[in-house]
Amino acid sequence: MKIYESDYLIIQHEKESDRFVQFWKASPPSFDILKEELLTFTSYYKKHGPSQALWLQQNFSLPLNKEIDEWIEENVNVPCVEYGNKKVAFVVGKDVLVHLSVMNSFEEMSSVVSPNHFASEKEARQWLDETDTENHQNSEITILFEGIDDDGNSIIKIKRPSGDIVNTIKSFNNLLEENKFIKSNIDNYSRLTKREKEILVVLSKGLKQQEIADELYISIQTLRTHWKNIKKKLGIRSLAEVIKYVRAFEMK
Repeated sequence: MKIYESDYLIIQHEKESDRFVQFWKASPPSFDILKEELLTFTSYYKKHGPSQALWLQQNFSLPLNKEIDEWIEENVNVPCVEYGNKKVAFVVGKDVLVHLSVMNSFEEMSSVVSPNHFASEKEARQWLDETDTENHQNSEITILFEGIDDDGNSIIKIKRPSGDIVNTIKSFNNLLEENKFIKSNIDNYSRLTKREKEILVVLSKGLKQQEIADELYISIQTLRTHWKNIKKKLGIRSLAEVIKYVRAFEMK
């Protein structure tokens, strides 16, 4: 039964499954409008008190930030749990990076809500109904080039089992972050000598200084001199930063 409809959001109350289903007709163009819609949702949640909520995010394209995350947690998530919510499912929208911001909003806030994310409404409903879904053991990725669009952009299709949608989205983010890191640090990396790159790789193994020196057939003092020069060129201090460089630039 439809209980609410605006220019942006539709709320259905499925009484037989004790569930609210929300569908974004159009994405809110601003946080102010998003807040209005979510406050309306929360007010209906208080009135009916369903135990489940299903968000169909296909058309949602407004990236979230820390400020709105905190507002949603305080004004939507916490109250809805108090009003009876026990399970929340999201169907991933067309804009994968926007949905990544939705996923992160729950994780980074240590939210009272622990939603699951699905590639299709069918899978989401199966989980909400506590019906076992087919377990895809094969997580092989297939990448297909499908040509050029009208704006001259390459079209790349990535095929992966739908049940692995969360890891797929996080993989996109990791690739983007790594690409951003490479672009920001390529000049510093290019300043390293061949020997300094070799040392960086061995350093990334987490060995003690004497072990590193022995593996490279150099003295401790020489190693320390190289490390001092590497830190100056790259602006790094820790082993974690060394590992990040080695992984990003595929150093071996």
